[in-house]
Amino acid sequence: MFASNSKVWVLGLFVALAILSWDLFHDFTAPWTTIIDFNGAWWSQSAHNTLRAGLRATGGVPLGYLGPLPIPPSSYYTHHPPLLSLMLTGMFALFGEKEWAARLLPITFSLVSVVLLWALVRECVGSRAATFSALLFAATPMELVYGRMVNFEPINLAWMLGGLLCLQRWEKTSEPHWRNLMIIAFVLALWTAWLGYIFVLVVCLYLLISPRKRNPRLALLLLGLSLFSIILFLLHIRLVRQDAWQNLMDAFNYRLALTNASGIKVTWAGWTLRMRDTLTSHILPFSWALGVLGTVWMIQRWKADESLRWLGWAALCFFAQSTFYIIFFPNASYVHAYAAFYLTLPIAMMGGVAIEFFLRWCEAHSTRWRIAGLAMAAAICVFQVFTGQRQALALNRPEHILGRGNQPADVIPELGRLMHEKFPEGTTIISNTRASSSPQLMYYAHCRPYLKPIATADDWAKAVKDSDIAPVGCVIWLEKANAREILAVLPPGSGEQINVRGIPFCFWKPAR
Repeated sequence: MFASNSKVWVLGLFVALAILSWDLFHDFTAPWTTIIDFNGAWWSQSAHNTLRAGLRATGGVPLGYLGPLPIPPSSYYTHHPPLLSLMLTGMFALFGEKEWAARLLPITFSLVSVVLLWALVRECVGSRAATFSALLFAATPMELVYGRMVNFEPINLAWMLGGLLCLQRWEKTSEPHWRNLMIIAFVLALWTAWLGYIFVLVVCLYLLISPRKRNPRLALLLLGLSLFSIILFLLHIRLVRQDAWQNLMDAFNYRLALTNASGIKVTWAGWTLRMRDTLTSHILPFSWALGVLGTVWMIQRWKADESLRWLGWAALCFFAQSTFYIIFFPNASYVHAYAAFYLTLPIAMMGGVAIEFFLRWCEAHSTRWRIAGLAMAAAICVFQVFTGQRQALALNRPEHILGRGNQPADVIPELGRLMHEKFPEGTTIISNTRASSSPQLMYYAHCRPYLKPIATADDWAKAVKDSDIAPVGCVIWLEKANAREILAVLPPGSGEQINVRGIPFCFWKPAR
């Protein structure tokens, strides 16, 4: 009944989907208030701009602009391919500009990724191994936290897995539609994120050097499509911004640098400690152990089992892509924990292989061993699920705009909506809160943050008179130590005290 390819293991796929859905749909309609909602608010603003300005005006290029139309060229975000922004624009056009409409996009792709992972492992090893791989993937804190984040990772992962599954089916059946679907999936990955280019390059290397599956024609075709996509992207962003190429190169060099989010240099020792903390907090240690054990068993059977070898190669593609990105773009991996997002795949694949071969070993001994092995495998999965969910709750922290103390959950959307009511759209907001680093707040306020450092009262006095940022307004948290000093140096204007969830603020506007 519980053999390697028994149909009963199909139920395990639905269990994995249910586990992941439970976490991803939690607070599905909530406003942007947590740390991972940084990207959700930013990309929602980009889709909002595309809708109000129109595709013809924006060219579909992402932009996080906060202000009245027309959109200035300097506001176009030319650092990434546009497919995510366009897909989110489509979601808003269909369902309205709702937080849940934005979240539905990555959640859908995350659930599709579970199905694709299960199908790929089943083709190579069996349904039982596929079920345990899917369960381990669904229990990983990295996936539980960032699987609902409105960003490239959940979407690109599905394209990559779909492309690999189609490649595996095409090599097995030689049916041309699998080859065509593979090419489409990889092209979509190219237009979703830069990691798609790294992944396709790894696949091409396999097709060029693999002694058993060499296919230089397909490799050259994929490389040609990658080159064509880059050229088309460069022409695309140049249409909306004359300095787009220089802006892109500056961003590329920034990610190559060994710096933190503020651009301050860090040491390799500091970077290594950050990576250690990230990889052990976002991927459970027991998952790492299972992944290593599965890799060892896979290597031992590399020559004898072609299907297992194919799965090992697929896991190696994700591992090589992730390792390259983490090491060669140290700023990105230091700043963003989700830079290691794709490592969840090879660990889940090899973890499923480890449990599968353990169960095969038990079956080879006796019925008692088989029952004990199944019980132990089930216990491992239950332990991973509960541990992963608890860790995910700890990692997805609220966004604090008032420092590190307690802050009501709804203060960000309520304060933002009040700012939208009190200040004209596009007002530059100077604040003694962390407003300048919170796209969540500015999304609801439809105001621009003041990005220059402002430490003293004299800096405030100069900033409010700066004609380059007009119109200007101030949001002053009255309970902060420097609030009275700030109010004393502000020029004549109107100040209105507003209470938001028991927190007093002063909204200041300059005199007309």
